[in-house]
Amino acid sequence: MSSSEVGRLRLVLACLAVSVGLVAIVAPATANAADTVWICKPGQADDLCAGTIDGATLPPPGQESQPLGYTRPDDPPVDCFYLYPTQSEQAGPNANLDKDPPIRRVVVQQARMFSSVCDVYAPMYRQVTLNGDQSSYNPSVETAYQSAKSAFKDFLKNYNGDRGFIMIGHSQGSAHTARLIAGLVDTDPKLRKRLVGAIAPGANISVPIGEPVGGLFDRVPACTEVGQYGCVIAFSTYNAEPPANAPFSRVDVGYWIYPDPRPSASEYEVMCTNPALLDGGDGTLEPLVNFDYLFGVPASETAAPWAGEPDYYKADCKRQAGAHWLNLSKVGLPGETRPDLGAAVASGSNYHVPEVNLAEGNLLTIAQLQTDSFESQQSRIAKLKSLRAKLDRAKDRLAAHRKKAGKLKKKLRKADDQKRRRALKRRVKATRRKAAADRKEIRSLSKRIKKLEKRIG
Repeated sequence: MSSSEVGRLRLVLACLAVSVGLVAIVAPATANAADTVWICKPGQADDLCAGTIDGATLPPPGQESQPLGYTRPDDPPVDCFYLYPTQSEQAGPNANLDKDPPIRRVVVQQARMFSSVCDVYAPMYRQVTLNGDQSSYNPSVETAYQSAKSAFKDFLKNYNGDRGFIMIGHSQGSAHTARLIAGLVDTDPKLRKRLVGAIAPGANISVPIGEPVGGLFDRVPACTEVGQYGCVIAFSTYNAEPPANAPFSRVDVGYWIYPDPRPSASEYEVMCTNPALLDGGDGTLEPLVNFDYLFGVPASETAAPWAGEPDYYKADCKRQAGAHWLNLSKVGLPGETRPDLGAAVASGSNYHVPEVNLAEGNLLTIAQLQTDSFESQQSRIAKLKSLRAKLDRAKDRLAAHRKKAGKLKKKLRKADDQKRRRALKRRVKATRRKAAADRKEIRSLSKRIKKLEKRIG
């Protein structure tokens, strides 16, 4: 890649830096429920997530570019619900539901590629704008949350049915996603069973130090194993130890727009799960970026605007001096000349702005693995239900055969004709054989059920 091409990439990537606003004025507003406006919804004429997902890699030194290879399933088995980060440039503290260009841009960058795994539903919500106040929980934050909550309830009631679902957000979107999990999913066993996973980086979600659950969520844990479903992926990205006043990675300072008070930093930390390991990989990130949407919303989109940059970044969760973060470093391949995509829009050591796109490929793999695990579990549950029904029928047959055998024996005792006695004896033996077969089937089914119950947990 030439120096001029590198320079152009750095220039166009700089437009990503309008991702988060933590400034300005507190102003109360009312969260009136309204019909949901969807920026992504399957079948909708202007579904922004239905656009192209084609592209190729910016190859490592000495290698050729390869197609990304993402495709959309004809009938995805699960849904995704996505809340975008702070993007609105509107004047007030809370945005209306207009599909402004900055929001369209980030929805494409962060959410569209998930259509390779799920049906993506992304509502417009009355987020706190870049002119609003996210320095702490306040009426504007509550307005934004209630708007997101209304859309989530609409999604569950009118679109999701009883399917599994994945919740996705970033920054402000992640904070509202976390509240939805805490308030609606964590407390509802039926919804928890349908939660395939949640991706919520950049929101300072709290957990007890060294533990996967027990902070913001009582039951929904952080993901700790490859393929684990029903858990949360969350991280705050830096390329060095975050400073003492870091906006992310610490529970005692920085971003906190939850109504609950901050937890004690002596007992709790910010959740960090490494997407570069939970995808089954070796700690290498898989960035994905749509170059058509770097400047804003293009008049038209090219056929293959997506680019990946494999083998450029590594990541690992680190814990030090009260901070818990996803530490970013470079692979540093010999002859490396590709652009540092993340550094172009990072704020010093803070990689909050590009952190979703830097791990997008990993997150897609994780979402697919979680979906596969969820679907396998649903198949086991359906099989268990079928086996239990068979067991009930076998028990009913055994009871009927025992009852029939009892009646036949009574008739046998009363019969004085030898021919009739021989016939009754044959019928009693046949009924006993059927009862023995029932008992054998019941034992076999009981063993299979017990084994399957153990697998299901």
